[in-house]
Amino acid sequence: MHVNLQQTPKFTEDEKKTIDDLKELYLETIHLDVALQRDIYNLEKAFEDRHNVIFEKRKKILEDFRKQNHGDSTPNENVSHFWLKVLKSSYTEFISKKDEKILTHLNDIRARIYNEPTVKFDIEFHFDPNEYFSNSYLTKTYYLNCLPDADDPLSYDGAEIFKCEGCVIDWKSPKDHDKKDDMEQSSFFDFFTPPILPDDSEDPNYCDINAILQNDFELGFYLKERVIPKAVIFFTGEIADCQSSSDSETETDDTEDESDVEGEEEESSNGTDK
Repeated sequence: MHVNLQQTPKFTEDEKKTIDDLKELYLETIHLDVALQRDIYNLEKAFEDRHNVIFEKRKKILEDFRKQNHGDSTPNENVSHFWLKVLKSSYTEFISKKDEKILTHLNDIRARIYNEPTVKFDIEFHFDPNEYFSNSYLTKTYYLNCLPDADDPLSYDGAEIFKCEGCVIDWKSPKDHDKKDDMEQSSFFDFFTPPILPDDSEDPNYCDINAILQNDFELGFYLKERVIPKAVIFFTGEIADCQSSSDSETETDDTEDESDVEGEEEESSNGTDK
């Protein structure tokens, strides 16, 4: 006989009334969180121009270096290929050898924020004129939902990306970039053609596509919040990628364990000396 181990708890009428009152208070905190998040987005937008002044200075420093060292750079290592190395140090998806050649023409990455009428942000990849495509920049747009579900407001857990859109890349020789078969390796530029999530959650591809998109959403935030502002220390290797925080915690724990062992050995040694 099947037994339901997750039965709904039985509450008295007084308990139900108290729980309803507590949920009403919780709903008030959700409304406050929504208002706070909106103020944060507005503040972030207000500071966008100031950030861009700094990023323009960064771009000019890199442009001046490339002009002064034209033809002297070592692929993938020199400041002339600054953004390529930044992406290779931070981007966890695959960048092929063919991608690397194209990304040597990448001269800037920026985020652009929009609060009205829809909360969203763009990640813009700016390129020098090159032999691969005619676009001066490629864009990925992320849309945020900042409001609770009207049917289930208590499930609200903060703003979240619910959709992303890429852009059309105007390849000068499309046949050179087309994949010849399904076995051919992935490309960085697949980033600009995200899959479309089926409307039907029972679709056999729904789970796989949803997982890909969730990873994409995390990457969008990561580029905006960490990679773009911290680019120089990604370039120098002074910062690890998004997957390394747990590694550093593990290293810290290991160091503490080693210290404890050394301390115990020292105490043991001191006791023997006595």
